[in-house]
Parts: sequence; structure tokens; C-alpha cells
Amino acid sequence: MQPDTPYIFISHSSEDRDFAVKLAEGLTAAGFRPWVDVDAIPDGSSWAREIEKAVTHCGALVVVMSKPARESEWVERETLLALELHKPVLIARLDDTLLPISLINRQATDFRKKYDPAIKRLITALGKVSLDKPTGVEPAKLSPTPNSLNYFTYMEQLPNGVENARIARILFDWAKDNTDSLTFSGRSEPVFHAHVWVGAGGVVVFSVRSFSKQPSVQVPLQYLMSFPPYDAQDRRMGVLAALNQLTSTPLEDTRADRLPTLPLTNLATDAALDSFKAIISEIVKNLRGA
Repeated sequence: MQPDTPYIFISHSSEDRDFAVKLAEGLTAAGFRPWVDVDAIPDGSSWAREIEKAVTHCGALVVVMSKPARESEWVERETLLALELHKPVLIARLDDTLLPISLINRQATDFRKKYDPAIKRLITALGKVSLDKPTGVEPAKLSPTPNSLNYFTYMEQLPNGVENARIARILFDWAKDNTDSLTFSGRSEPVFHAHVWVGAGGVVVFSVRSFSKQPSVQVPLQYLMSFPPYDAQDRRMGVLAALNQLTSTPLEDTRADRLPTLPLTNLATDAALDSFKAIISEIVKNLRGA
């Protein structure tokens, strides 16, 4: 194989090194040129500099995704650099670890069961991408932070994912028309917040959080208590009572000064969604009229 043949960078955690080597051997047998850091960095070289150079000049990147890889700062850096440079990025998925939000729209090959069929699928996928030029995907679609393009796809990985993503999308679309702004935050557990501009700045009136065990909606009464009329405890208790109509497990009274949280599944019906939107509409109206 010619040394200038486009090569495939294999990004992996050190704990997955054996798998990365096996994968490299399989790609080599299929006619590809893999690059793995266990044997590709010359002695005495600056490791970080060689890694950056290798990602910059690769034809494509395959990230070996596992729990250790999800927690690896270097795997994240390598992947984000490849995305920033518009490299083809494919995923070899080893376990049930959630894909990071920056990779949510990328092609993943499932290695959780049988290796041989999986590597055949990965080889087929690599054969369909150009290893000579960038993919041309717009940078906005590759954001490593949550946004309206990747948040709902990320949520689909979670428990009851399709249904929760549907509920979250409805709340997001409603908030666009009824609150003053929407923001995203949280790379490990993405969240969107609906704001109302009031007082010297603004306040969040509800948030939808993609908790890994149970995606939920929150109404931050602990922040609303700084703004009239919700500086009065009886008004906050009224909000809490309304929220309790949406759950079979009532929230404790102490939540009136804290952060009432409901599973998104509590809003699965049209009636429940309408009730929740009515609660938030009342909050927004009262904040604006105070």
C-alpha cells in the first residue's frame, strides 16, 4: 500500500486497546490503512502533537465508543477535531453507553454482539465515504454542545426515548411561541430552558432535562421565589398543587422552595400536556403582569 494512501484514524480509550488493534487488523485485511496510536507514534515524538497531526491528515476517523471512551478527554478531543475538520466520522459501538451529543447523528456500527458481522458492516460503511476530501457537512450540525439540531435525537437514546423526545419537542415548540427565549446547556446531560425576561434580567420558567435514567421536566420555584408574585409562598404552593395533579406520587411541600421535577412520561397524554402548558402560561402571565 502506498504511504500517501488516505488512512483511517482509530480513536479509542487505552482500556479498549486490544479491540482497537483487532479492528485495525481487520481493516488492513480489507485493504484500508488504519492508524492506531499504540504503534504509529515514533519514539521520542511529542505524543499530543503527533495525535493532532494524525487526526488532521487522516481520511476518516473511527471512534471506538465504550464507557471508558465516553469518559476519555483524549477521545473527545480527537473526535471533535475530526468533526471540526469535516472528516468522515464513524462509530464502533462496544456497549450501551450513550453516544455523546457531538456524535448523535453519525453512523454507528453495533459491535455489542457478534464481531464478524459488525466489522463487515463497518467496512461496507467505510467503502461508501470519501477518504480524500471533507464530507461538506455544515459545522452547525456537528456542535459538541446541545442545540435544536441534536438535542431531541440525543433524547431518543434514553429510556422511553421516542416518546420522551416527542413530548420534549412539543414543549419546545410551544415555548418558542409563549416564552421569551430558549437556551441549551449541559453536555453530559443536555437540557433546554425556557426563559421569561423579567426584573433586571430573566428567569427560567421550566426546563426539560435528559437525565439518563428518567428524562424529566422541572419548574424552578427556587428561582421564581425572587420575583413577585411568586415571592409569596402561597403562590408557589399553588403551582406545586397544580403540578401534583399530573403525578400519582405527590411532590413534598418543601419542593415549593426548591425544584419540582416530574418525569416526562407524566405528560404523555394531550390532556396532561395541556395542563402543564396551562401551569406555565399562568406563571408567565403573572411574572409579566407583576
